[in-house]
Amino acid sequence: MQSMTIPTILLVEDESRTRQSVKRLMRNDRLEFLEAGDGAEALSLLQRKPTDLILLDLQMPRMDGFEFLKRFRAEYTEWTTPICVMTAGSAIDDRRRAIDLGADDFILKPTEAIELRTRIKSLLRLGGYQRELHKLNTVLETKVEERTSELRASIERLEIAQRETDLAYREVVLRLTIAAEMKDKCTSAHLERMSRYAAHLAKKIGWSLEDSDLLMEAAKMHDIGKLGIPDSVLNKPGKLTLQEFAAIQQHPEIGARILAGSKSKLLQMAGLIALTHHERFDGSGYPQGLIGHAIPEVGRIVAIADVFDALMSQRPYKSAWSLEETVATMQADAGRHFDPDLLDAFLAEVPAIRQIYECFAEDAHQDSIDGFPNFTVRPDTEN
Repeated sequence: MQSMTIPTILLVEDESRTRQSVKRLMRNDRLEFLEAGDGAEALSLLQRKPTDLILLDLQMPRMDGFEFLKRFRAEYTEWTTPICVMTAGSAIDDRRRAIDLGADDFILKPTEAIELRTRIKSLLRLGGYQRELHKLNTVLETKVEERTSELRASIERLEIAQRETDLAYREVVLRLTIAAEMKDKCTSAHLERMSRYAAHLAKKIGWSLEDSDLLMEAAKMHDIGKLGIPDSVLNKPGKLTLQEFAAIQQHPEIGARILAGSKSKLLQMAGLIALTHHERFDGSGYPQGLIGHAIPEVGRIVAIADVFDALMSQRPYKSAWSLEETVATMQADAGRHFDPDLLDAFLAEVPAIRQIYECFAEDAHQDSIDGFPNFTVRPDTEN
């Protein structure tokens, strides 16, 4: 989608009075509105004119908002257009379903002018960030050093914008991590779970609440270096050659270089995690072969959290493991892969970890394995 001087908003709402109300509330902003009375009409409009933001009602005749979301995300896979659902209801199931189908945000009707303007400006800004990331991703088939330089420049530009508000800052970080995970066929659910496991463990071993929260955000960026790995290698369905596996093993150092040089504590911690989360306690890990407590504590914590979620999650080539299988395997690797003291502290918190897992499962309605819902993700391919 081409960027435009005046942002265009597609307003999909069957009630003309509501459409007029939204336009009236935004009359002082330089915006162009397109209007559609249902999902089918909206899809027809999008064939003729791209848009920067979609405001979508869920309950409409002919084609409702859910069907529109399904069709739009399937047909316009290259678009980064944010979608904000406008709804008079607050049913959790409807919200979950809309998010699963590709919605980015919600706003309740009727809405006040300040809330509507703030939400629209934030989403338009986010859409700009997403378009920039999308453009960057098309360049990622060039040399690794060239990609790294471009991504670092992008992060520096984004850091300037992030200073506007803490909310904008965290939104940008999240989009970067999702871009890395999507390249590896993963979802944001994995990021939420493993980062919350890591933060929970940090608090249990005495970290402050502030540092634990910082770890939760930084851990989401552990695999950002995979942006520098060719798709042909990262998503190869068969067994990797030695050369291809060596390329995969470059992602910790690539991630560290992407995140290097920032004055932000968050990005400094994220860079350390990216570099060390594949080190092993016995020194057999990579990229540096660090042994024991020479591995920074953040790397040892994230290694436990990431592997636990990988084992518990379904992948294209394996089923999700049971809790008993996962715990037994990780205990067998205590002192080899994992810091044994940290692993004991983590496994002592299994009830709390179970709650995190269930809270951020992708589909709570699927059958469960030992009480844990199933979902298809691909957390770290090397664990």
